[in-house]
Amino acid sequence: MNTSRDRVGVGVTLAVMAVLTGCGGSGGQDDGSAEGAEPSSTSTPSRASGASTPTETERPSAPSPSRTSGPADGTDVGACFDGRCEIALSKPTAIKVDSRFSVSDLRVTKITADSVVLQSSGTGGTFLSTSLGEGGTGIQNDLGFRVKSLDGGTAVLEFFTD
Repeated sequence: MNTSRDRVGVGVTLAVMAVLTGCGGSGGQDDGSAEGAEPSSTSTPSRASGASTPTETERPSAPSPSRTSGPADGTDVGACFDGRCEIALSKPTAIKVDSRFSVSDLRVTKITADSVVLQSSGTGGTFLSTSLGEGGTGIQNDLGFRVKSLDGGTAVLEFFTD
């Protein structure tokens, strides 16, 4: 009788089965993703179900960035001091800019459904006033500005220099 040979055979068989079924884990396929990563878009049916090839499932696409994602500087008029900013305003507002632009007392004095009015004092006591619609561009001395959008009483303004 080969009792010790049978025991060795059974031990080897059990060891091979343990290796073939995997060590630990949930029995799922290792797709190389780290813990906390998004799940794989491929599902693999088990062999016991009779299916032999994986099927591809659709993954929802990420939302595309909105064209009107908001101005870069929000409502922070202080960001305009250097002559470069993008802000949203919905009421008359004073905007302080550096004196090198030769524009003092810059103010948005009116915002309507279809226009924005900017006023300031220029060099030598000149009074400057500009009214622009959406997409319009203006300049007061050395400071340029554009009405990027007008929506629901809120204007998105971009200020720029040469």
